[in-house]
Amino acid sequence: MVAVSAIMCILFTGCAIHKHHWQSPYRELSSLEEGDIVHLSTGVKLTEPQLVSAIEGARIIYVSETHDNVYSHKVQMDILEALTERYPQKVAVGMEMLKRSSQEAADQWISGELDEKNFMKVWIHNWNDNFEYYRSILRFMQEHKIPLVALRVSDDSMEKIKNAGSPDQEIQNQEELPDMDLEDPYHRAVVRAIFDDHPMGGMDFETFYRAQVLWDESMAQSIAEYLESDDGRDKKILVLAGTHHIQYGFGIPRRVFRRLPASYAIILPMTVRIPPEKKDRLMNITMPDIPLQPGDFAWIVGYEDLRGQKVHLGVIIKDSDEGVKLLGTLENSTAQQAGLLKNDILVALDEDPVETKLDLTYLISLKKPGEKGKIEVLRDGQRLVFDVTYQAKDLME
Repeated sequence: MVAVSAIMCILFTGCAIHKHHWQSPYRELSSLEEGDIVHLSTGVKLTEPQLVSAIEGARIIYVSETHDNVYSHKVQMDILEALTERYPQKVAVGMEMLKRSSQEAADQWISGELDEKNFMKVWIHNWNDNFEYYRSILRFMQEHKIPLVALRVSDDSMEKIKNAGSPDQEIQNQEELPDMDLEDPYHRAVVRAIFDDHPMGGMDFETFYRAQVLWDESMAQSIAEYLESDDGRDKKILVLAGTHHIQYGFGIPRRVFRRLPASYAIILPMTVRIPPEKKDRLMNITMPDIPLQPGDFAWIVGYEDLRGQKVHLGVIIKDSDEGVKLLGTLENSTAQQAGLLKNDILVALDEDPVETKLDLTYLISLKKPGEKGKIEVLRDGQRLVFDVTYQAKDLME
């Protein structure tokens, strides 16, 4: 049986760089430079203010992303800032990364009732440990009290639909099954291409496809419900989701429009030049011919992840009755070089107490490579303090 996490990694969370097959009838996109913004239907290049003016009539603005590309998130941040300035108190943000069941935590984050460390715990439970890619967006939303809409179906519901014998019996006593369109020929063709390139063990295509449709339909339902609610009736919504859920419009946009025929725009951050050291991560899928425009606008971006900027302590740890116990250190890691040993109990990081694994994860996320600090441990009943120079994961390899 293939785990839900495996499905997510292959298709939903963007574990690889996507090789785009997008085109404009008037312009060769591979000739563009980073920072260029193009209206795909006409080939006309726009400035950022012109783009914001061009999407003025849209009630829903979809901005796709490669999840681990900082430049995708910079585009999202730029658009969010521009929309907030132009439409104060009239913008909400919907995020694929949060499950619908986490809406209360999302509200508490925006209101300030939930601090960043505990919201990061929610984030990791919902998605993964890439909170740093979204930190500036989420902090901006909290500062400006921009509503955050949790879009995604639960993992339990994904598991049920994966194991169900028919698409009508998947979700019971948890979340109502949304109206599901399983017949979109173009959507099916693209998902089939991905499935064929990434075999899923014993899972058949129809089961895999139902899971993909449930993922998209649940997000579409969340968006439509919010915009029709008292809180969302007078707002625009900026939707942040992975490329496969937005490109060509047949993932989320068409499914929202079926529920709520509202105007929308699709903006696609696009990397035309992949760095040589990243090319092994390309999803080289043989894409079918799709007679649809990929979106409304392409925004040309570079590619950079946080591997060189994200600190890794290099420890294997567990929560124990004694505290956060060190089970081992990675070779050449920050922890090993500092002198930490197996069975040490981590007590503090730069005088900030460490009581749980979450405490350590959060405190490390605030550090920068090259920054110096101190780690306090309990070893054989003695408190010891070690000097440390935090380093990125790249330097440990």
